[in-house]
Amino acid sequence: MITSVFGKSKPINFILCSGIVLIYFVIYLFSGDKEVGVDMLTLQVPILFLLLFSLFMVDFIVKKNDLTQQNDYALLIVTLFIGFFPNIFEHLTIVFIHVFLLLAFRRVISLRSLHSVKQKLFDASMYITIALLFDSWIVLYLLIVYIGIILYVSSDYRNWLVPFVGFFSITIIYLSYIYFTDKNILTNPLFQFDLKIEYPLENYKQIALHSLITLLFCINIVIFFLKIKTYSSQKRNSFLLTNVLFFIGITYILFAKNNTYNTEILLLFPLGISTANVLENIENKRIGNILLVLLMIVSFGFNFYLK
Repeated sequence: MITSVFGKSKPINFILCSGIVLIYFVIYLFSGDKEVGVDMLTLQVPILFLLLFSLFMVDFIVKKNDLTQQNDYALLIVTLFIGFFPNIFEHLTIVFIHVFLLLAFRRVISLRSLHSVKQKLFDASMYITIALLFDSWIVLYLLIVYIGIILYVSSDYRNWLVPFVGFFSITIIYLSYIYFTDKNILTNPLFQFDLKIEYPLENYKQIALHSLITLLFCINIVIFFLKIKTYSSQKRNSFLLTNVLFFIGITYILFAKNNTYNTEILLLFPLGISTANVLENIENKRIGNILLVLLMIVSFGFNFYLK
């Protein structure tokens, strides 16, 4: 049943996915000993709208760039995986970063059209730099801009310089703000990098989540290489960009600062594309339905029982 609904691209599917996120939000509000009030909602409601906007961006990027077939599996998968982070409504920073990285990726992957190349490169580097102001390790995502240049517009040497312009434009504005507010640049968290990797082996919920993410992504890679000869060059480039986005996200999770929680949400977009590609290659729709039902059960289970 689920595959029959989301197996075709329809506007109603976005409304359904938005409704699922709203259900997550209601569950969050009335769980535990929270006192729902104006002060609480002034933080949580903006996060809710940012998450809904991120779903819109996912849907737009997938359809505009043909990252999947004519279906809404990626949108549904990303929605269900949001449920794996029941406390996401408490962490504005990582949701804000997630949205700006989606905006940046949208500009990078649209380089394939070869229109307004320099504007797209500037916008992508600018979005990433804005996100970088919240966590210095986001600088890793500038790599996706240069991968896009290599794949689509490497012949013009000026394109290699544009990301630096976007990066330094935002950085100079930020440094000016620090200077005029009499803050110490040397002690600013933006310029501090902690190379220490700490993986919480005692957090079984996180280990289970990471194992599921790794399994789904590995299955997708196997399927891609089995069918690589049937894919166009554009499809291959899109797959490479999505994979780079995933591996940058893994690196970021390992090095992210301790005050940035739910960093795995940055993997949702490439994971959604990967899982959608897996579902597309399952000929037996009953199996596809079973997998989606199980994912939905686990998603809501995280909200009700694994906070």
